[in-house]
Amino acid sequence: MFFGITATAQNDISIGHTESLYSELMQEERKLDIHLPQNYDTTKKTYPVLYLLDSYYNFKHVVGTVEYLILNRKIPDLIIVGIRNTNRARDLTPDASEIGEYHQKRLGTTAGADAFLSFIEKELIPHIEKNYRASPYRILEGHSLGGLFSVYTIFQKPELFSSHVIISPSLWYTNKTIEQALEDVFPDPAPLKNTSYYVSLATENGGTMRGNIYKLNGEFANYSNAHKDANIRYKYESMPLESHGSLGLPSTFFGLRYIFEPTQYEVPSTPEAIKAQGGPQQALTKTLAYFDQLSEQYGFEVTNEYALIDLGYKFIKIEEYKPYAVEVFTENVKAHPNSFDAHSTLGMAYEEMDDLLKAKEHYEKALELVLATGDPEWTFYQIDLDNINQKIANQKK
Repeated sequence: MFFGITATAQNDISIGHTESLYSELMQEERKLDIHLPQNYDTTKKTYPVLYLLDSYYNFKHVVGTVEYLILNRKIPDLIIVGIRNTNRARDLTPDASEIGEYHQKRLGTTAGADAFLSFIEKELIPHIEKNYRASPYRILEGHSLGGLFSVYTIFQKPELFSSHVIISPSLWYTNKTIEQALEDVFPDPAPLKNTSYYVSLATENGGTMRGNIYKLNGEFANYSNAHKDANIRYKYESMPLESHGSLGLPSTFFGLRYIFEPTQYEVPSTPEAIKAQGGPQQALTKTLAYFDQLSEQYGFEVTNEYALIDLGYKFIKIEEYKPYAVEVFTENVKAHPNSFDAHSTLGMAYEEMDDLLKAKEHYEKALELVLATGDPEWTFYQIDLDNINQKIANQKK
């Protein structure tokens, strides 16, 4: 007996596309790997951009990590621009103050960092900001020689990027610019204002690399402490269980999470904490104001959706504040009318207040929206609607 197998249509899973940009400055074609947020085509928002060095090696795992962090509400949606290499050692190394014969022979052509940085500043970034809805908030991520380039960029063009993820930077490579004290280079902290830096290191012990990274950490720690008003955020993380190569993925995860840590707003959770903010109405006002200020600082809309959901949940658990939960969730639906979670939680609040018809209205809208996304957890929203319909039917008996 033979069983037939019916073939079904197959759709490719795509994480981005590759495009070319000819560089007049470098007189060569540069390949770019582009990843756009899932909802890019259905919104008019602008998005922060992650500029990723060594894209050939890093693009796939970085896209996966970014999508996972977004799914878990740790970072905002990002555009990712992966820059492929043409001559890696040339592009990522600055002029060397002193480099041994061994390293010079191994690397070949070096000291092209200034030309590559000019390409990024004068050709690549304008190209991205002209052709994509890119916000002015830019992150540079570099690993190994890419980390060296990222450090060099901070000293040369501190205002070009808002944040840096610097992974095991090759600071065995000596350069007079990055050997300077931050206080000498930036006596006025204005160029570094509101910037974030994340640096990681694995098991590397050879040569001067570890010592130079420790020196850089000390420089940033002292400088940020001395200029607290500049809001310079810096974190160093040691990962002794990782190798130089395996460090990339966890550093992307922890680095981006650290950079966007300020978006994780802690709402008041007890009656005492709510009263300390001036009561439920003031707690809502302060939450909205926090995200307005953060959006202005970052230069793109930082969503307040999940903070409002958290605040509404806190209110609904406190009997005297239940009516304010409806107000918070209503504010959330106004701000995010196409969010199934916003409608679902407003429906829950109305159900708690025994306004079953309004609860049904928002449960229906939540189910409609979640089904359109293909989210496999749509059944929970169906159950909410079924339950409210049963309650309404019982009331009519």
